Amino acid sequence: MMQFLRSFVLVMTVTSLAANEARAAVPSWSVAKTPDTITWDGTEGGGKAFTGRCEAFDAEIAFDPADLEHSSVKVVIDMASCLTGDTQKDAYLPQEGWFDVQAFPKAVFEATKFRHEGGNKYVADGTLTLRGVMKPVNLPFSLDIDGAKAHVVGETTLKRLIFGVGASSQLASSDVAGPDVRVKIDLRATRNGG
Repeated sequence: MMQFLRSFVLVMTVTSLAANEARAAVPSWSVAKTPDTITWDGTEGGGKAFTGRCEAFDAEIAFDPADLEHSSVKVVIDMASCLTGDTQKDAYLPQEGWFDVQAFPKAVFEATKFRHEGGNKYVADGTLTLRGVMKPVNLPFSLDIDGAKAHVVGETTLKRLIFGVGASSQLASSDVAGPDVRVKIDLRATRNGG
């Protein structure tokens, strides 16, 4: 039994080291942080559309189209920076009923599973943690790489109520705000090390 345990530990250690080495071999990317990298569209109760931006974020990207198994993405968003430019909306958004920035200052999207859909089309199967609620999120995106430069364009639709955004009895109604929020990514990055 003792010999089995030693062998098991050895195999697991070697496997873990090999996985770490493979992940380390995937190139990392530095993201150009612009105001339009992460944007979102919502609708008011009357159906009028509006746009917001999340200008402050950090991104850790290790991605290789030829090695999706060891690729990964982690984006941490400062929710206080998610604003619309409309004075009234931006006064409400950080409050407890909506983003509750004081209690949940960060939102996190993480993905370690990717699918190639053909051509330059991919899907990141990840999780989004928003207001302390973690849910699976699939993010379809296009990827164009030119030398050491990459351009990613993606879009997904979130159901705000499942994350507790405006989920109180007074704010949940579509008469206050639409239930769907479309999040868009337009990201440019440079491969580290050239």
